[in-house]
Amino acid sequence: MSVQIDGFGDLADQLDSLAGDIESLDGENEIPINELFRPQFMQTHTEEFESFEGFIDASPWTVETEADFEAIPEDEFDAYVAEHTVFKDWESMLSAAGKEWVVRQISI
Repeated sequence: MSVQIDGFGDLADQLDSLAGDIESLDGENEIPINELFRPQFMQTHTEEFESFEGFIDASPWTVETEADFEAIPEDEFDAYVAEHTVFKDWESMLSAAGKEWVVRQISI
């Protein structure tokens, strides 16, 4: 007895497409902050913030430029992240957002 299964050609095409999507992400990617920390991410991983902008606006720092953000002391920002999110520090939050962004970019 044997069973004939069709559709492997479609699977191969999908895998080729996925490989192309992944290859296009290779290297460094400059991602807009509002695309990286989408409202759904912020609502899921914080108790009180619907956006990254709101998260930053509620912080004790005035952030109007990228330089302002980069000037925040890392240990202080880590403490702020730990207090207001489910993450232990900024690196953990950034990593989780990055992983979610990659998943959105590949067509699974």
